[in-house]
Amino acid sequence: MRIASAIASECIRRQQFAVGQLEKVRAKPGRGRYNAHMPEERMYSEQEVAAILRRAIELTEQEGAKYQPGVTREELMRVAEDVGVPLQALEQALLELGESKEARGPLQLSAEFERVVDGEVDPNQYDLIIEGVKPLQRGHSAGPSQVGRKLTMPAWNGVGQSQIELTAREGRTRIKVKSTALFQGLMTLYPAFIGSMIAMGALGERGMIGLGALLAAGFTAVGVTMFSFLTRRGHEKSRELADELRDRVARTLAQQAAPSQAAAKAQEEEQSLHQRLGG
Repeated sequence: MRIASAIASECIRRQQFAVGQLEKVRAKPGRGRYNAHMPEERMYSEQEVAAILRRAIELTEQEGAKYQPGVTREELMRVAEDVGVPLQALEQALLELGESKEARGPLQLSAEFERVVDGEVDPNQYDLIIEGVKPLQRGHSAGPSQVGRKLTMPAWNGVGQSQIELTAREGRTRIKVKSTALFQGLMTLYPAFIGSMIAMGALGERGMIGLGALLAAGFTAVGVTMFSFLTRRGHEKSRELADELRDRVARTLAQQAAPSQAAAKAQEEEQSLHQRLGG
């Protein structure tokens, strides 16, 4: 609520329009004008704030003024500071707005989820990014494999296999998580096939071919249904894993940037103080 109100105040301040005798009052407690003779300040819901802003923009355009939609990074930082949001949290949220892509294979049997975050994670911190992710053993080796700035890792997502690829190059960190239906097939279609063959063979020898075929169809239907369900769940788990890794990358980059940003802010404040004292 406070964030929405602060953004509304910022947009109104930028366009410098006034509707009637509305007074700009910040929603943060203790920031507005107040005296004992004034009625209690009304609180607006986020939906009301959005509706008021839309109407105010319409009035501005009717008056011939040019409205520039959106909020700049500087204005967003000012809004965050006004409502008490830490700079590091804001930086992480901005980083999480990176590119997101999804691709599906034939018959939805595979899916790839790609997330791109601005900024390069130090490869020495890759182990922090994948901490807690359960590796899937492949052959005689298990765990992640890192070559230079690229890390690959087969992981268990709770339903099936996810192949993780993490790369930091050219000012960006790219996360790819690919989901396949191999394990789902082994857990559902293969048992259904074996059950169907056993039912057909055992009942066929006794002359109950119809019953055998019916049981085989039942096994197949159950196997296909479970395979489809588990495949979808595996893709959802891979998507969640990609989002989780993206958030970890963004958090790590925000932590990396925090000291330099704090130093730059301190230097800026020192220069401002020096100018005031010099003036």
